[in-house]
Amino acid sequence: MRTLLPACIAILAALIVAAPLHSAGAQQVPPPIVLGPPVDCKIPEVCWVQNYFDHDPGPGSEDYTCGKLAYDRHRGTDIRVANLAVMGEGIPVIASADGVVAAIRDGMPDTGIVDATPESIRGRECGNGVSLRHADGWITQYCHLKSGSVEVVKGQQVKKGDKLALMGLSGMTEFPHVHLEVKHAKRSVDPFVGYEATGKCGTAAKPLFEAAFLEKSPYVETGLLNAGFTNKPPKGVEILRGEHVFERLPVDAPALVYWVELYGTQPGDRAQFTITGPDGSVLVQQTHDAQPGYSARRLAFSGRRRPANGWAEETYTGTFRLLRDQVGETKVAFELAKSIPVGSPARNTATTPPASTPQGPSAAEPEPVQTAARETTEVQQAATTPTTPATEGDDESPASVQRRDVADPPVAARPLESTSDGQVAAIVERAAELLPVDRLPAMMRRRDDDKGPPPWIVAIGLLGVIFGMAGVAYITRR
Repeated sequence: MRTLLPACIAILAALIVAAPLHSAGAQQVPPPIVLGPPVDCKIPEVCWVQNYFDHDPGPGSEDYTCGKLAYDRHRGTDIRVANLAVMGEGIPVIASADGVVAAIRDGMPDTGIVDATPESIRGRECGNGVSLRHADGWITQYCHLKSGSVEVVKGQQVKKGDKLALMGLSGMTEFPHVHLEVKHAKRSVDPFVGYEATGKCGTAAKPLFEAAFLEKSPYVETGLLNAGFTNKPPKGVEILRGEHVFERLPVDAPALVYWVELYGTQPGDRAQFTITGPDGSVLVQQTHDAQPGYSARRLAFSGRRRPANGWAEETYTGTFRLLRDQVGETKVAFELAKSIPVGSPARNTATTPPASTPQGPSAAEPEPVQTAARETTEVQQAATTPTTPATEGDDESPASVQRRDVADPPVAARPLESTSDGQVAAIVERAAELLPVDRLPAMMRRRDDDKGPPPWIVAIGLLGVIFGMAGVAYITRR
């Protein structure tokens, strides 16, 4: 027992000394990678960021600003276009940095989850995808690519900006976009904040994206997806296909409807519509009820049915405002004004997608995920009550809907190291598991959701018991 006391003292000293040393060593930040945009299109006119990396460790979601443009366990950045008609024009997905093609998948149909179920695509939620391996252990992954559009092969060297495929609607998604995921050593990294800041939202950031992309992609809390004038109440799936975007309406159009589709709307937001005639008279003035929660996509509209003598061949103007109560006052969180001429000829700029556009969503004519009841009832009332607006409604998709874009896609990239390097890395990794010296600082800290005393108190208590027993043994022997 005489040798026990020095041994315990040595263990305690090692723990005290090792904690700060290994705490510093744990922050082994890899060399940075500079990423360009993953798409070749005009930003933000044609493509823009809608969903960000989830920084909330719990069941909720928070983007890097602590806002709500993320969803639970989303480990990527979603860059989208307005609708399938735009997607059908061909949006190139490009390499964000020099690298080597590590894995690909192609051939999944561009139906999203409209014609598919989560079970039918389980394990393939990424859809058609490409994974690239870059220098210093970095990996980028590109998901939801258009079927048959992948232009690279496994093992191919690519340069930053090289075309990989086209943006599509494959896998677990509800809208056309590319999901870009960035990893290092199996750790997903938010490219808007960098390796060190990936964790709690609101921390200091060292973005991986190049400055030019960041300048064109400022964070927008509530933004526009689509908007336009049409001649009847629109449905969500029709908006997805690119319909209801008229440049002109005929004088005999059955109704004049102004619609707006937004992302990032919040609890309590109210949609307000005003439509004025050519003489400045107000045809529609309406404010919808407050929405109950956060919304990933909100389609709202209002309008008036055709008067008995038809529409005047003039220009009509619609104004939309999203009203938001903040700090005891009502503010305009978003505002958009559009005008439309009435008179021949009538032309719809995007009534149906081009032939190359995926036909999955349009074939079955499904209803929107969630449609407010008043979208139907108020239109029916308007048919018998000319003094009320002819059409008004809300088609709101809650934040839970967009959680279907799974954050950990299955297109796994293989290491590029040689066999001998891989064996050495495996041995080092196994040794770290058996002797977790680098994890001692983390083991000594208590997680926020743990109960009971912190681990370091327990460790000191155990050492105290050991010293006590050693002392008793020593005194007894004396």
